[in-house]
Order: sequence, then C-alpha cells, then structure tokens
Amino acid sequence: MNTEKVLKIFFFSIFFGFVFLLFSPEVRDSDFWWHLKTGEYIYQTGSIPQTDPFAYTSLTKDPVNPESKRIAFILRQYWLAQLIFYWIYELFSFQGIMYLRAILLTSLVFLLYRSVRREGHGLFLSIFLLLPTVIILSSNYTGERPQLFSFLFAYLLIFLLESFRQKTVSSADRSQVQQSLGRRYLLPIPAIILLWANLHGGFFVGIILVLGYLFCETVKHYIKRFGKQLSARSLRFLAFTGFLSVLVSFVNPNGYNVISILFELEKSRYRETILEAMTPFATGLAYPHVLFFVILLIVSLFTLLINIKKLDLTDVMIFCGFAIMGLSAVRFIPFFAPVATLMIARYGSEIIDKLARRQSFMAIQHHIKIIFACFLLAVIVFTTVKFDLFMRKGVRPDKYPEGAVQFLKANTIPGNMYNPYYWGGYLIWSLYPDYKVFIDGRGLIEDVYFQYLNAFEAKSRSFEGIPQWKAVLNAYKVNFIVTFSVDRFTGRMVPLIPALYNDPEWHLIYMDRISLIFLRDRPENRLIIDRFGVPKEWLWGEVVTEALLKVKDSPKKTNFYITIGDAFLAKKSYADARAAYFRVMETEPNNSIVQERLRFLEGYGN
Repeated sequence: MNTEKVLKIFFFSIFFGFVFLLFSPEVRDSDFWWHLKTGEYIYQTGSIPQTDPFAYTSLTKDPVNPESKRIAFILRQYWLAQLIFYWIYELFSFQGIMYLRAILLTSLVFLLYRSVRREGHGLFLSIFLLLPTVIILSSNYTGERPQLFSFLFAYLLIFLLESFRQKTVSSADRSQVQQSLGRRYLLPIPAIILLWANLHGGFFVGIILVLGYLFCETVKHYIKRFGKQLSARSLRFLAFTGFLSVLVSFVNPNGYNVISILFELEKSRYRETILEAMTPFATGLAYPHVLFFVILLIVSLFTLLINIKKLDLTDVMIFCGFAIMGLSAVRFIPFFAPVATLMIARYGSEIIDKLARRQSFMAIQHHIKIIFACFLLAVIVFTTVKFDLFMRKGVRPDKYPEGAVQFLKANTIPGNMYNPYYWGGYLIWSLYPDYKVFIDGRGLIEDVYFQYLNAFEAKSRSFEGIPQWKAVLNAYKVNFIVTFSVDRFTGRMVPLIPALYNDPEWHLIYMDRISLIFLRDRPENRLIIDRFGVPKEWLWGEVVTEALLKVKDSPKKTNFYITIGDAFLAKKSYADARAAYFRVMETEPNNSIVQERLRFLEGYGN
C-alpha cells in the first residue's frame, strides 16, 4: 500500500470521525421528551395511545374542528420511532440517543459521499462538496426526533434509484443478467417505505419520490428524449416497485387517512407560528443552515443552467421538487441539500475536468490538495477542542427545569399546572403520571395553543371584568405555574412574569437559575405558601441570572441585555440598568427601546 493511499484512508477516517462527533451534541430538542415518554407508554402498555394521556387540556376531538384527524395522527404516527428511542434509552441512556442521532446523520453524509465519488470525483473534492450539507445538518437539524429517519431514508431512496438508473441504463446494450443486477437496487424500496411509514409522516416524500422517478422515466422512454432511457423491462420493474411502495405505505396506524391529514397539517393556523415551518427568507441569512441553503441553491442552479442542453428530465424534476420544498419551509432544507450537492457533482464534472486539464492548474493541483487537507484538519482540531466534542454527554443541565421538577416531586402540589410550550415535553417525561401538562410540542388542539399564548403573552384585554391572561388560567383551573422568565429564542422577558408579579393572587414559591414556580393564593395552598414562599422582588435577580446564562448561546442578541436592564430597573438598581442599556447601545446605537429607557433614567440622575 503506497503512502498516498494510506494518507487518503487516514484523511477519510478523520473526516467521518469528526462528522460523527459533530452530530453528537447533548440531548437538546424539546420535542424529544414527549416522543421518549410515548415510547415508554407503548412499551409498558403494549398499545399505541388512542387518546392523549399526558395533557389535561386534551380532548378526543378538536372542539373547533371536530372533523380534524390531527390528534389521532400525532398520537399514532411516530410509534415505531418512539419505541426505538425508548429501547435505546433503556439500554444506553441519553448517550445512546446521541449516538443513534449521529449514526443516522453520518450515514446520510456517507451515502452522499458515495454518490459524489460515483460521479467520478476524487476523495478531496468529494469531501469539499459535502461540507455545505454537513454544516446545514449540524447547525440546525440534530434534534432527537423521528424526522432524522426521514432525512436518511429520503436520500437512501435517491441513492438506490440512482444506482438502478445508472446500472440499467449503462447496461442496456449488455446481457439480461447484468440488467437484472441493476434492478436489484429496487428490491429494498418497498420495505424501506413500510418501515418509514411507521417512523415518521415524512414517508409521503418517499412515495412522491418513487412516483416522480417513475413518471419521468416513463416520459423519457416513450418520447425518446431528455436523457437516457430505461428498457421496457426495467421500466415495468420500476412501475411495480412504485405500486408496491404505495400499497405498503398505508400499513400504518393512520392507514389511508395519512394523505388528507398531511394536507390538513400544512393548512393549519398552528403551523404558521412554528419557526421551522416558515420560509428560509423569513428566518434570515444570519442562520448558517439558511445561508448555506442559499449558496447551494445558487450554485446548483447555475450549474444546471450552463448545462441546460444536457439535462436529464429526472434530474430536473427531482431537483425542482426538493428546491420548492426547501423554499417553502426551513424543515425541508435537509432534503434539498444532498440533492443539490449531487447535481453539482454530476453537472459540474465537465467544468472541473476542464479546469483540471489546464497546465497551470495541474502544476499546483497537488499543493491545493495538501492545503485543503491541512486546512480541514486544522478546522477539525479547532472545532473538536473548542466545543469539547469528545466530552459531550447526557443533557444540558441549564436547559430544562430539573430543579423545579425535583421540587414538585418532593412537595406534591394539587391541581392543574400551567407550563411553557417548550418545556411541556420535558415535564411529561419527568412528572407523568403524577402531573399532566397544560401544553407541549405536539400542539394537539390548536385552540389550546392560542389560549396558551394569551396567558403566556399576558394579554390584557378585559374578559368578563378580568384580564384575558387571567381568564385563561381561571378557565382551566390552573393552581400553579412552572415557567422560565426569559425566552431563549427572543431574549425577551416573558410577559407573564411582570403580570404575576403585580397580581397579589399569585405567590412565588420556588426559583433557581432557570425556573420559577408560582402558586395561587387558596386556603388549601396556604401551608405550602407559608413554608416556601419568597418575596416576589427576588424574581428580578432570577431574570438577570437567567438572561446572563442564556445570552452565552446568543452573544449578539441585544434583547437579553434589554431584559437585564429592565430587571435592574424593576429592582430600582438604576446604575446597573444603565450599564446594561449601554451594552446594547454599543452595537445598536439607534435602538428606540433603549433610548426611551435611558431618557427615563435621566430623571434619576444616573
């Protein structure tokens, strides 16, 4: 084995080892917890839940839209993924969940690597082309959710279908035995669809993908244009695979209702409030996954356009389909990125070959490979050390209300709980069956979600003589509230916090760095209030502490410092408030909110 081959094996191993570590952050997704608890429920009861056991606000049917199948779909669609999560957790704890996620995403990257190499590119160029997809996946899509299976299976189908196309088309003038070898790539597809249909609702993408290939290959076969054609026998085999895939896809708990349910979910008001359901341009280019999506979109479009006379109909249809998906919602970007990379590798080959044949480039080609390898290795070492990739394990202790959970377990508080949407899943995992939540990431009933927002945002419009936020809490007979004080995403103070502070009916009975518990003033609660009640003024210190903790993950978000200034202002610590506001002015001198606060502080001589 020569030295160059040894170096390539070494570089390949280092790169994919790094990718695996990059996809192994701590458990962080707020929806993971209710998936895990549902898996435990299925394992212990031996059945998929038909009604929601975890939230006391849930009903068997949506009261506003009784015909909606949303509740049944969400309760049952992910059952196999949830069971897998629970099995892995039982065997290997949270470390196992981290590695399951890393295995799924690394497998996707490896399949893409094999696809690029199959287009005739070398190791270093192939890895270079993989980088945007790796960055996209690692920056926003490492959540421990069933969608991970959809990301992998979607490209696995493309890999198999492309293998089938390349083997059968290139073997059209060869023996039937050689063509049958190519058709074997279609054999696993129905089984993959069947498995996928019980893991995640994204299996519908797989169905459209197989039927899309079938449609395009049929058109090419009959008009003899727009790319190389399959033989009649291969086309029939593809048609049978498509028919069988559609048939087995309905072997899932929601059966034939899946299609109508997916369309219903896409049209819901609730969907409009979810960040991942928004278009990439609504979220902004500041996010790495959006920036690299745009880069991939532009480069791949340019590559296809300059090869417009050579385009294959199937390539165009598949690319356009995933591009439209990616443009419609952030959640679809991981489906688009590998396809775009494949198109760049396929149709950029001629440009790359022309460049490689130039005398000037050939002279420095070896040096470019060395420079790229050294640069990437330096990035790998820096990232591994900077983010302690080898030391990651378990769950981040500052993200979920572990202290509040232990308090509730040690001191049983009766009645209904109100909780933040983002913490609902964790509270389900930690407290069920002793407590049920108000809401969680499933959002089973849209109306409950919007009522939750009315309370969380402290809507003050009068309802029967009391503020709307308080009317919601009264209507659901909420006895205690578990909440954070600073929103991790916006950096703003939760509007409900000052509302509770100013309402004498609510007492603060617990606080730590990231969570607060308020209890309603009732005779049955008096013993707990007398034992654990703390002055409400103390919560402003908690707001400052929480904001300082969360700003570490978002150092450029000035809203956190506005929140810190507002908390100091409420404490009448005017010098500290002024210092926090000036921190904002350093980066946003025209911030109108801060300017208003500073004018207010001028009256105190600070």
